[in-house]
Amino acid sequence: MAVKGQTARIPCHTPRSSPTAQVQLTLWYKDGIGRPIHSYDSRSSPPRSWSDERLIGFRATYIPDGDEDYPEIPYLKLEEVTTEDAGVYTCRVDYKKAQTQRAEAKLIVITPPGTPTILREDGTQVQDTIGPYNEGTNASITCQVVGGHPPPNVNWWHREKLLDGEIDSRVDSVYRNVLQVGPITRKDLDAFYVCQTVNSDLVTPISSGVTLDVNLPPLSVEVLGSGQALVAGEEYEVTCQSTGARPPATITWWLDGEQLINESSRIENQGNATFSTLTLVPEKDYGGKILKCLAQSPVLDHHPLDDTWELDVHYVPEVNLELLEEIEPNGMTEGENVTMICNLKANPVVKKVSWYHKGNLVRQNATAGVIVKDKKLKLRNIQRQQAGHYSCVATNIIGTGNSEPVVLKVNYVPVCSDTTDRVLGAAKDDEVQLNCRVNASPSQVTFSWYFRTPDNLIPIDKEKFTVKDSTSLLTYQIRKESDYGQVLCFAANEIGEQYDPCTFEVNPAGKPDAIDNCTLTNQTTDTLFVSCLPGFDGGLEQQFVAEVFEFDGTTRHMLFNITEKVEPTFTIEALHPGTSYLLGIYAENIKGKSEQRVLHGFTLPPKPEIGPTTPSTHIFPITPILGGLICVVGFLVLVAIVVVVVMKLRGNSRRAKERHDPASGIKVPHTPLHHSKDGSDGPDVILCRTADPAYEDVDGIPQKLKHANIYETVPYDNNDKNTKNSENSAKDEVEYAEITFNNGKNKQKGHKKQGASGANGTLRSSEDSTIYATIDHTRTAQQQQEHLLKQQRSQQLQGTKTGKQTSGDLDSAAQREPDEIPLMDGALESSV
Repeated sequence: MAVKGQTARIPCHTPRSSPTAQVQLTLWYKDGIGRPIHSYDSRSSPPRSWSDERLIGFRATYIPDGDEDYPEIPYLKLEEVTTEDAGVYTCRVDYKKAQTQRAEAKLIVITPPGTPTILREDGTQVQDTIGPYNEGTNASITCQVVGGHPPPNVNWWHREKLLDGEIDSRVDSVYRNVLQVGPITRKDLDAFYVCQTVNSDLVTPISSGVTLDVNLPPLSVEVLGSGQALVAGEEYEVTCQSTGARPPATITWWLDGEQLINESSRIENQGNATFSTLTLVPEKDYGGKILKCLAQSPVLDHHPLDDTWELDVHYVPEVNLELLEEIEPNGMTEGENVTMICNLKANPVVKKVSWYHKGNLVRQNATAGVIVKDKKLKLRNIQRQQAGHYSCVATNIIGTGNSEPVVLKVNYVPVCSDTTDRVLGAAKDDEVQLNCRVNASPSQVTFSWYFRTPDNLIPIDKEKFTVKDSTSLLTYQIRKESDYGQVLCFAANEIGEQYDPCTFEVNPAGKPDAIDNCTLTNQTTDTLFVSCLPGFDGGLEQQFVAEVFEFDGTTRHMLFNITEKVEPTFTIEALHPGTSYLLGIYAENIKGKSEQRVLHGFTLPPKPEIGPTTPSTHIFPITPILGGLICVVGFLVLVAIVVVVVMKLRGNSRRAKERHDPASGIKVPHTPLHHSKDGSDGPDVILCRTADPAYEDVDGIPQKLKHANIYETVPYDNNDKNTKNSENSAKDEVEYAEITFNNGKNKQKGHKKQGASGANGTLRSSEDSTIYATIDHTRTAQQQQEHLLKQQRSQQLQGTKTGKQTSGDLDSAAQREPDEIPLMDGALESSV
């Protein structure tokens, strides 16, 4: 057998006469037709094949030796088999030395059925889903198969279970099998039914499937999060969930039996559940009402499902203030009583009730006639101070509610707006404006003015004052001394006349009194702060002036002034740091100036800068006295240097002797000091320095210099080859000369015996100090020539003297006082 369109293998089972029989020709015939449809000639090499094009065309191939499917069995391979290829095939085999053999084989061609088609009851084709069918109804699903040889089987399957395998009808080559489903339940939703057809084991079964859709009512409905308390005026999202409905349920919202049509809501479908979210802004009257969520199928006729929620709405207390007594439209009169009650409506209950008068809390004060009890406020013997707005405030856990204010109008006689007596200053023939302002209820008032004398009150003519509302303005003129004194203002309304008049004290005007108790505080580098107390203003408006002077101890220079209108408090800025100032402070009015108060102040010195500084050339602060002393010391150092130079030029032997001779007074260390770290050639300066900036001038020499040794570098004689250090003369080496300044103690013999000989020939005590100085090696050629000339003059003088005389000169020099050292010429520059 072979399937239509596939390949057929027709075997040729011919027994051979002997295993070695040689096949020469193979011929194929069909259905007894006398001529072959295919031949295979083995006599040629290679073998030749031939086919009848009308019957099999080029689809036939003879396989003489078989293959893995037909081992050692020759067969005719026929591709793309058609239904006309079915029949009986005969093969004839001719051998070279054997009898011809024949064999027959029947080819059956199988035609597969078409793809099953699923039809509704009305005969229309279904693609993927059939329905929807309402729950409880029946469904008829038809599977139709066209063609197939032999006739196919048509079967219905559900979950690998054969439901129906019988063909209900056959018309020509059309086969139908009708599946009956029902009554349909919720379990049949999305049930998948498969129609399968097959007519041979050589053919793969062909299937088509369909899903059953079912309309179902909702199973449940629930308002999520119900039961919580809501706050009036706030926005909430309330969600209702419905499950089990297909198609999704229609959800509606109802409040006390009325559908909420205008409320905003949205629908979401998630699988088997449908959600409806309602945006609700509850009002306070929603409390106790029923919010209902109703769910029903849009296609089924069934009883809807619903869930309800009794709303609990919280809100800020509603407060209403009510007066129990009837009050006249024109208001109350002082001394009457009034009772107020606070009516409340709130959820939850009010925790606290408070009363306010003009925004201030009203407290229980039975003595003053104020009684606060529960929701009532009682005012007994009411006074004018108790007039004004009253309100009731109630508080619960949601918030605070305020009542509309109730205005209590209390009528009273006029009183002065300013209860203090006014003191004014005026000169003779001056006019002053006296402003009398009163408070009264009713506010329609009349005024009268009086001048108080020791005996009685003298009325003032109405022509001299004016009245506007509750204010009267009097123009009062001073003509004589007796016009000074008290001026009284009285007002009256329909309740009565003013009890206590408004009083004005008119006094003679003059210059203001001096300010007092001035304090200079908070001094900085550029600012001074001054605070004083004002004196009497002389009866007129005054102002305060501070004059600022720069003061150097003897003279003062005015810089600027500052004026203050209200208080004598001044902030003086933009000053120089570390400077003395004088401040002249006084008050003034139109009558003149007060006595001036003078303050002496100073600004603080500037703060020292923090950071790297340039090394100073001087160890001590340079003052004029110290400058002179430094010049003296420098000159003495030069004298010592000249002495050293002269002695070095006498010869190698004598210099060597003097180098080690203590009597010479020259100390030349063999080991030079180390060079400074910064690479300079100058030696370190060893000098005691203190923070004391004062230097005492004793005998023309600073006190501190009397306790210091000065070393100066001595240039080597490059011409003296016998000198020990001549080989290092090219280097930046230094030697030191030491000069000791006697502090006066070495004048005593005892000290001279104990000390060693100094550079000036005197004996130095152990208490003497040494001053060090460096000699500049960078001397000019002119300075070198001057020293050579001095050397020659010195040698000439020494030639006329003997060695004894020279020694005597030194001894006599040693007997001199330190302050009598002879000055010698020198051009070397020293630094201390």
